[in-house]
Amino acid sequence: MGFRVRVIGDVRWVGTSREILEPTRDQVEPKGEKVNGTTKPRALIVYHTYTKQTGKVADALAKQLEARGCEVTKAMIEFTDQRFVPKLFSQFPLKHPISQVSTMLTAQLRHKTGEIQIPAEAQAGDYDLVLIASPTWWIQTCMPIRSYLESPAARAILDGKPFAVVSISRRYYSVNLGQQRKLAEKDGGRFADKTHFVAAGGQVKSMMSWLGYMKHGEPQERAMGLKMPAPNLKPDFEEQARTFADGLVDRVLQPGTSGSG
Repeated sequence: MGFRVRVIGDVRWVGTSREILEPTRDQVEPKGEKVNGTTKPRALIVYHTYTKQTGKVADALAKQLEARGCEVTKAMIEFTDQRFVPKLFSQFPLKHPISQVSTMLTAQLRHKTGEIQIPAEAQAGDYDLVLIASPTWWIQTCMPIRSYLESPAARAILDGKPFAVVSISRRYYSVNLGQQRKLAEKDGGRFADKTHFVAAGGQVKSMMSWLGYMKHGEPQERAMGLKMPAPNLKPDFEEQARTFADGLVDRVLQPGTSGSG
């Protein structure tokens, strides 16, 4: 099942409207100079977020890109598929996280697509750089982002444009990044870079911590007598986002000033 949009008159308008970030004072100075030129480069960040972690990464990336002189638009892909939304995505925290999350396991592992709402800015527009950020679901790209990347809207945005992919996960990320890249290149995009953000803790404890967070809606200090790591992004994720955004500006948007030549 593919993506679905609402059409209002002659304008295709769905989901979240455009978010142009207003310049703000940052306590952390940008590491590089602002982009040269009279016209600001336009960057689009396409993402999906459920527990708000990917949204935080998108915000941090947008903030630094703007600090470097870019005009930034964020487009959140909304998951609207009624096969899964009522049992899982319409509530947080979850009463029974294991059984509820497992309801879409088969579809996710089979690389199925679902119904989504695509903001107008992620359907058409001339961008100098596109960033795609997806949480990792069962080691793979999440269904909402896969659905977007397999839609005609993604091809309209990505064809001939440089793009970067971002994974947000508890542990594994390489498959997610590889799937995003493959789908975006199929849409005609030109791969520029990739990065990943992970939670603290080992495989077992990070899973226990995440399940506790999904059930209670907040981090749990202990579970089964064990001290739990934080279930969400590491404290240094904003610094990591700044470094990644700086690299994209230096290599993609103003490569002539990059120290690497």
